[in-house]
Amino acid sequence: MRLRKLAASVGLIAGLLTAVPTAWSSEKPGLPAFTSMGELTAFLDAHAPQDIGQEVCPPEHPECNDLTQVDEVVVTAMGAPAAAPSITNNQEAGVDEGDIVKSRGDTLIILRRGRLFTVDTAQGRLRLVDRIEAYPPGVDASDDWYDEMLVSGDRVIVIGYSYERGGTEINRFKLDAAGRLIFEDSHHLASDDYYSSRNYASRLVGDQLVVYSPVDPSTGDPMQDLPRLTRWTPDAPGQEDKDDDFEDMPGRPIVTINDVYRAPGLGENSHDLVFHTVVRCPLSAVELTCRATAILGPESRSFYVAPTAVYVWMTRNRWGLANGPEQASWLYRVPLDGGRPQAAATVGAPIDQFSFLEQPESNRINVLVVADEGGDSMGGPERTEGGVALLQLPFARFGTGEEAVDFADYRILPGLQDGRAQNRFVGDFLLYSSSTSSDLYWRERTAPRNESRVLIVPLTPGPTLAWGVPGRVGRIEIMGPDALVVSGDADTFFTTFDLQTPRPVISDQFVLPGSAETESRSHAFFYRPDATSADGSTGVLGLPVTQARPGAGDTDDEDERLETITYIRRNGLGRM
Repeated sequence: MRLRKLAASVGLIAGLLTAVPTAWSSEKPGLPAFTSMGELTAFLDAHAPQDIGQEVCPPEHPECNDLTQVDEVVVTAMGAPAAAPSITNNQEAGVDEGDIVKSRGDTLIILRRGRLFTVDTAQGRLRLVDRIEAYPPGVDASDDWYDEMLVSGDRVIVIGYSYERGGTEINRFKLDAAGRLIFEDSHHLASDDYYSSRNYASRLVGDQLVVYSPVDPSTGDPMQDLPRLTRWTPDAPGQEDKDDDFEDMPGRPIVTINDVYRAPGLGENSHDLVFHTVVRCPLSAVELTCRATAILGPESRSFYVAPTAVYVWMTRNRWGLANGPEQASWLYRVPLDGGRPQAAATVGAPIDQFSFLEQPESNRINVLVVADEGGDSMGGPERTEGGVALLQLPFARFGTGEEAVDFADYRILPGLQDGRAQNRFVGDFLLYSSSTSSDLYWRERTAPRNESRVLIVPLTPGPTLAWGVPGRVGRIEIMGPDALVVSGDADTFFTTFDLQTPRPVISDQFVLPGSAETESRSHAFFYRPDATSADGSTGVLGLPVTQARPGAGDTDDEDERLETITYIRRNGLGRM
């Protein structure tokens, strides 16, 4: 099913004709699992490449790609100066994300360049308490990257990827009351490189570690390629010689053939298939044990973790689509309780993890989808353009993945012009950005300022608004009940949107002259609401930026620029 059919059944922005959704039920039909190695191997052998593209705008509605198709456009000025919460800028409440800085009480835990540091912040001071290598003692980690960390009770968990051994590492450390660290154990999971320019590989839901890993299957014995939990020991084979692989080390299978699924609509003419594995490990256990679910699907993917499930969106790329009307994309739901995965046929693809919002109270999941995207892999979210739609998918649509797409679930929205879009669900709205200058990224800092558009879409039927902001949008964040858009070219602009009024409006704009963001990932930003602010509308935000040294003038020379963290307070009147 190609995206040209997206609006054929419903008309352009005709409102949602969504069927009445039903509450989530684990008794609904799910995906079929492979029943034998022979069946899985035969399926992998049978696939061959095809070549076809996909589009989002149907021929009868070519105007949906037009950037001017909004209900209302508001042009702004270029801007003039005017509890024990998590310290991580997490997407979902109750779902912690792997980061490089965490806290437990007055102790900060910092992951930096392959080492863990603990710092005591009691009484307003900063005192180094302990440091330790973030990997097993004595291991040569020169080809390993340790870039995510979680804290669960008295354990610190470091997630890394070893290019030498070809897999994900889970390293556990004990953290005592004084902030001292002791290495506990290390485990290896065979996987391909999970790194993404925007998403994170690990989540913590309650006591459960959730890790996503793609695995490229072989047609010889694909089950051997799926993750096996291998515990590191000092005298294990391969440890004396770093050139040896972990393949010779004993490991426990965490995936059986009955844990491997595919949607029947995948067809027989696909290629570039991978196993998308969702690994779940209870961290409170003395001996780490894990189980995994594997879904065989196209290589291009985006994933999102909600409090009860992992959602994986898989899309055939333009070289992997079959000729004819075969299904091109699916959204899979993998329950965190180990239940059977379910799937729904879809069209388009999300930009990144922020394109998703599960709404259990409305019995649906919302997803911003676009015509042309690159998936979660490194640099993929930056290759996004074309037509746009808001998918509001009722839970009732999930099942075996065989049912046809219901186009009443899609609302056509204004399209994107260039490939560096940002998006975020904030309250009852979806916000996404589109640059009005395709070559903005390559402009000199002294060039005239350029604009982006921020589009505000209500999740209930209503008009879509578009506001102009200066420069390229680098992030869209949540500030209590409102939204913050950070954009920039030669300066950095902080623009807040009041979403509590009947018609969302810009409430304030703060300008930091001669500055630029230093990190694009979501965890670089943090907003701490005041303890006295019931709705979180007042507080302090922090963002790392770079600015020219005093007297250096406007320069891009790194030696003449300073990296710093800017703190901005938002008061009760919504002013920064």
